[in-house]
Amino acid sequence: MNSLYKCLVALVFASITLSSSAQDLVNKIPSDALAVATIKGKNFTDLMSLKEFNNTFIGKEILSKLSKGTDKVVNSVENLGFDLSSSLYYYNLSNDSVSYNCFLAPVKNAEQLEALYVQANQKFTVKNGIKSYYNSDSTEVAHWNDKFLLFVIGSGKSSYFARPEVVERFKLSQATSVGQAADSLSIAVPVQDEIAVDSTMAVDSLEEVMADTIGYDYGNTFFKDEQKKKTVVAGWVQLMVDDFFTGPNTTSILNNKDFVKSIDEQAEATIWIAGADKLFNTYMPSTYLKGMSFLNGYGSANAKLFLEDKSIRISTSMAFSDEIAGVFKKVLKRKLNKRFLKYINEDKAIGYLAYAMDTKAYLEQYPKLMSKIYGSVYADEIGMAADLFSLLLDEEAISKVVKGDGLFLFNGLSQKEVSYKSMDYNEENFESKEVTKTKKETLPDFLFMMSSEDTRLIDKLIAYGVKKELVKNSSGYYELSVPKSPLALYFMIKEGIIFFGTNKKDMEDIAGNRYVANVSRKHRKALMNTNYAGYFSAKKLFGKIPVEEFASTKKLEKLNNVLNSMGDIYLKSNPVKGNVYSGEINIDIPSNQQNALKYLFSLVEDAQK
Repeated sequence: MNSLYKCLVALVFASITLSSSAQDLVNKIPSDALAVATIKGKNFTDLMSLKEFNNTFIGKEILSKLSKGTDKVVNSVENLGFDLSSSLYYYNLSNDSVSYNCFLAPVKNAEQLEALYVQANQKFTVKNGIKSYYNSDSTEVAHWNDKFLLFVIGSGKSSYFARPEVVERFKLSQATSVGQAADSLSIAVPVQDEIAVDSTMAVDSLEEVMADTIGYDYGNTFFKDEQKKKTVVAGWVQLMVDDFFTGPNTTSILNNKDFVKSIDEQAEATIWIAGADKLFNTYMPSTYLKGMSFLNGYGSANAKLFLEDKSIRISTSMAFSDEIAGVFKKVLKRKLNKRFLKYINEDKAIGYLAYAMDTKAYLEQYPKLMSKIYGSVYADEIGMAADLFSLLLDEEAISKVVKGDGLFLFNGLSQKEVSYKSMDYNEENFESKEVTKTKKETLPDFLFMMSSEDTRLIDKLIAYGVKKELVKNSSGYYELSVPKSPLALYFMIKEGIIFFGTNKKDMEDIAGNRYVANVSRKHRKALMNTNYAGYFSAKKLFGKIPVEEFASTKKLEKLNNVLNSMGDIYLKSNPVKGNVYSGEINIDIPSNQQNALKYLFSLVEDAQK
């Protein structure tokens, strides 16, 4: 992709820097789109004006790149010709032979847009009021008029061009994949001169014309094949773009109820996927995964970005088949062990990750999940494996040993002086000898807890470790000996909880009933009301990273500036509702920031200082 389009595409997604609730172009997106990304310009410009954006680091970088190599400076994104107060879209179309990555943007001033091409010495053609730009091999095409611009990148699929009948049809000498080494070379193929593409031509007829036309010799066999394939792809791209501009779209994505349901006027940006299973099956090589479906039963998904006054919020959701949703409901019926809260000190906790699932339900449902993936190919084998799995495993007994919930607490970093062996070389006598040296290692301070109702097996393992001198018995807890590791590890079993951590004092306090807990209502609710929860406070990590970990103090200062300016991050899952499983990430906005968008730009500015 040339530098002009790199900047324009960057603007579309940095227009996650700017970009509406207007749905004027969405009706032109085909109903069979595999994925659609929406950026709402008005929502962004309400948070930050275009003038403010021009003066940000990202804005200056985009304008600088667009001005590079031209005789006229581009000093404002308003001069690019796009309507940045309306919605911009990316969507993907794909079939068994080709994938189209499409960028659709509203045009406000076509003359300004055309001036960008002229200034960048990029030639474009004009026909029936539609301007067109092609890259050297015509697999990248831009068409625009006074209302909108469509930019399409086409890429052929290696699996298609490897088919024997396709190799024969296009007179290929080898089944190489599109987009390998040849992509890095700039080899011009006069596609528009060689092939007159009729938008009404059937694909099969188009392929026949191409097969007759592209028989000329490029010399090297590999590059000859690659250019033949690119010519085929270029023809498909031309058909697709011509069809887009022929008239109203009778099969609009707005006819897809699931897509319409995903639209949220308050979201600044949304990504919608027609089906996780469809996406997987489209892009994973069928040669290796023939008949398998790792996401069988996984349906449509979406992610939404909300930039609010007090927080940045990202919501995600995925739909499942009745069968898979039923599995999730059974596996996720457990909640976190309340006794974990007795060993959380919020004052020193920099972050945590917690999960809660039902081990017994998971083990019972596991054979069913495997049959969904491999059943169509190995139905008999999977059936026998499932029976053997159930026969060998006592789900009830295992679920008592490992109930299925856990909490990982990250409490900071510490330094420890460790010894290591090295060789010293004597230049006088040309001899070397082994010496012991010391250095400082930065180590994590963490505590992990998991529930267990039956610890008899673990007790036996501990007894064996003590006998073999791999485990040292201390006052109520154990120290695990890890050869050649500077990390000291301690563990214990108490009140149906297995503790595992790096802080000796914490272990002593827990064993002696002296541990002082401090958990706010906010964190208590976050942990106990969900199956998956996470938290990270960058500000608490500020100043705790040793300078030895960085090549210079300036880099550490820069990192500390970013850490100190970041808000707390929270992660949670929601209960399965119907057939939909969802979750959220929330990032707090510091009180000195006006809104989430300006806060994001302030982080970029801090990182660049």
